[in-house]
This record gives sequence, structure tokens and C-alpha cells, in this order.
Amino acid sequence: MEAAKKLRQRIGQGHFAMGTFVVELRTPAVVRFLAQSDFDFMLVDNEHGYWNPLDIAQQIDAAKRWGICSLVRVSSADRGEIMRALDAGAEGVMVPMVRTMEDVERIVEYSKYPPLGQRGAHFARPHSGFTPPEDARCYMEDANEQLLTIVQIETQEAVDRIDEIAAVPGVDVLYLGPGDLSVALGIPGQVEDPRVIEVAERIVRACEQHGKIAGSHFVNASMLEKVHACGMQLGGFGAAVRMLQFGIEEMAQRARSVLS
Repeated sequence: MEAAKKLRQRIGQGHFAMGTFVVELRTPAVVRFLAQSDFDFMLVDNEHGYWNPLDIAQQIDAAKRWGICSLVRVSSADRGEIMRALDAGAEGVMVPMVRTMEDVERIVEYSKYPPLGQRGAHFARPHSGFTPPEDARCYMEDANEQLLTIVQIETQEAVDRIDEIAAVPGVDVLYLGPGDLSVALGIPGQVEDPRVIEVAERIVRACEQHGKIAGSHFVNASMLEKVHACGMQLGGFGAAVRMLQFGIEEMAQRARSVLS
């Protein structure tokens, strides 16, 4: 839980916490590169990615070795998927396509220990170093306080309930999904449209009112500038595979320029 605690502290000190999504690159070396590049978190994307539990566990283990906060985006509000990510040692889970208050309450139920939720308690697992804590109650309280429960605001139903969602105890981060939100608003792909940015502003206001963290995805510097200006505190910068693609293209162009 140390990396999540550090991330929270950085945000509390006024820093913008930046990470990226790991979708297809399964080598743990990617996590090392992200940590060495001063990213605050890495997020294994199991919504648009196709990960098996063992691969996810290896990414989380690498994150612990390199001191970067590990998050997992699950495919849905599924108890088993959320529990497996947290048991593997993920320091937070992100759930996409939230629509109703029932969705939000169910996510908290699955991701938080009692009394906030009903997360299953198995302490001799990777999340505790396979060693049961001396004080289980204290461990559960720390987990509830430090681990991040993140809900994505990317449907019209969620937009209509932003204030209600932010008020739910146990929700830690409201995270704007601009791609899917642009589709929901009838402007597919226009992630920097004023209507999307207006939702970002609403998320920030709701989080300020209820003491939650406001986050957003962004794919370029222009959008980062917009969401940061809104007051967003945390952001996911594209995906690691795109960074690899751009790096390969740049290095290839440099090599060709020498030969031309």
C-alpha cells in the first residue's frame, strides 16, 4: 500500500499525478521504464486489453519492485475480477461504464473491507506479502484508507449523477473517460469538445465538495492542458503501447535521416 499512500501524498501536496495504461505489453520491463520515467502509476487495462490473471499479477509484482503505484481497470463491476486484482496486490481498481448508484455501491462493496464494504478477507495472499498481518483490523483500515476505488464517468447516466456518486463513502476517485463520453454525447472522438470539458469541470467541483480525487484520461498535451486547468489532480496519459510506437517511429526517422 506504500505506493498508493505516496500517490495520495503527492496529490495532497498539490502535484498532478500522472500515469499510463498498459494494454498489450506484457513484459514487466515496461513497468520498470515507467517508474524510471517518474510516472506515478501504471494501470493494467483489462477492459480493452486481454490479460490473464497471472500476467496481471506479474505486472503488479514488478510495480512493487520499482515503487510505482499499480492499478487495474477491470472489465466490469464483477466481484471476482475486483477481488482477484486486489488480492494480487493492486493498489487500486478502476471500474468503467458506471451508470447507476447501485453500480457505485456494488463497486464499494466489492473493493472495501467492512465496515465500508464486504471485500473478502484472505490475508495470506500477495497483497500482504503472503504473511497474515499481526493486527488484521488495522490492516483492513489501512487498506480502506489507502487503496484507490476509482469509478469512471463516461456515460450520460453517470454525468447526471456526478454529485451523488462523489458523495458515496468508499469512492476515492472520479475519473473522466473522454472517449466513451464523447460517444455518449453524440460527438464521437471529439474529446476536447467544450461539452466534454464541461463534464470535467463538473467532476472537479463534485470532488472538491466531497473530498474525492478528480482524474481524467488524456491523449495529448492539448487535452492535458485543458483538464489540468479544470483542476484535475490525476491523469492517465494514453497507453504504453502508443509510446512505444511513437518511439520506434522517431528512432527509425532519425536513422533514415542519417542515410539520406
